[in-house]
Amino acid sequence: MRMIDSNMSHLKTCIIIAGGEIQEEIEIFPDALILCADSGYVHALEQNIRPHVLIGDFDSYTDKLPEDIKIVRYPVEKDVSDTWACVEFAKEHGRTEFMIYGAFGGDRIDHSIANLQLLRSIAEEHLTARFYYKKQIIRNLNAGEKITFFRHSIPYFSAFALSDVCKGVTIKGAKYPLENAELKNSFPLGLSNEGSEPHVEISVQEGNLMLVLTKK
Repeated sequence: MRMIDSNMSHLKTCIIIAGGEIQEEIEIFPDALILCADSGYVHALEQNIRPHVLIGDFDSYTDKLPEDIKIVRYPVEKDVSDTWACVEFAKEHGRTEFMIYGAFGGDRIDHSIANLQLLRSIAEEHLTARFYYKKQIIRNLNAGEKITFFRHSIPYFSAFALSDVCKGVTIKGAKYPLENAELKNSFPLGLSNEGSEPHVEISVQEGNLMLVLTKK
């Protein structure tokens, strides 16, 4: 199994591989819990990744399941998606940070929308998730948190209210700065921004932001 950044400890991290579109390389860290949601196991096989657990109803992955990997099977008729079930499993095992691949793309946009709702659910529990899709990272920023990134690696970004209202939103080092602003999830005021200084800083005092960071 490929390991990246082997000096890092990720005892609280869960890597979830879902069945949507994946073009990027999946990063695997020591100590991270690796889960596959249903046909996400196909992506794991393609990238020579061995998950710890396969979770789902397996209506998408129809090949023979491996005998040497733990399987958690759900009924097809259930209230949550396979990806959501992976998050719940990980939380039960003490994981608080989620790196999720394959959450978007494919023929059904409803699964993508459900995963954005999953991001909000994670944020409401004051946990953190990062969804990886092509050159973009979609992540939450919770009340009282701050993120700093370099313009040369992430030149473009957007900030949306993930909760109904976000207050005290401040964006520094960007073409369109904000200072103690209010964002609502009914209007995309934070759409399509870019860095103007070497690094960009974003913070929020109340509510949960959704950031879409576009890598170079």
